[in-house]
Amino acid sequence: LALGLAALVVAAIRLRIADVPLARDEGEYAYFAQLLLQGVPPWAEAYTMKMPGTAAAYALALGLFGQTALAIRLGLLVVSLLSMVLVYELGRRIGDEWTGAAAGAAYGFLSLAVAVLGTAAHATHFVALFALAGLVLLLRALESGRNWPLAASGAVLGLAYTMKQHGVVFAAFGAVWVFRHSRRGLAAYCAGAALPFAAV
Repeated sequence: LALGLAALVVAAIRLRIADVPLARDEGEYAYFAQLLLQGVPPWAEAYTMKMPGTAAAYALALGLFGQTALAIRLGLLVVSLLSMVLVYELGRRIGDEWTGAAAGAAYGFLSLAVAVLGTAAHATHFVALFALAGLVLLLRALESGRNWPLAASGAVLGLAYTMKQHGVVFAAFGAVWVFRHSRRGLAAYCAGAALPFAAV
């Protein structure tokens, strides 16, 4: 309930500023997203030093909600709310439900801060989403002791890298964590983590 109330406040704030014109990086991602929706592969008709993951996430938002700035902001809202739930899950596993709720709410409010450019749909939001999802999956995978969940967690953490190159630190962190707890599963984890980059 506490996390839900925080999510409603975050959603209300994000919706209030949803029609603000696109920032520089948002415009770039939106252009590449439109090319992807037209069937143009990354880097074929336009070039950027960025990985194509965030543009693909934009393409999903534009495909679902229409070709507008509002569509991108609605996609950001979905990403923010999912990230709040994932932070809750991590906090709950590390502490208890109140810890998770406080952490999820804090994440939601801090992700709105102008100081971190939180009002715009920058790649950081998408990196965080996949990093959080990958870490939750990694915790579950280590509990199960099976290889395919380790590969799945690696793949999701590898997706963080495709959102922005800096996301590679999360995949590396996961590898260190797996090595420390389950060396036998390290190969499966690394294969999963390499899969998104290989696909790109």
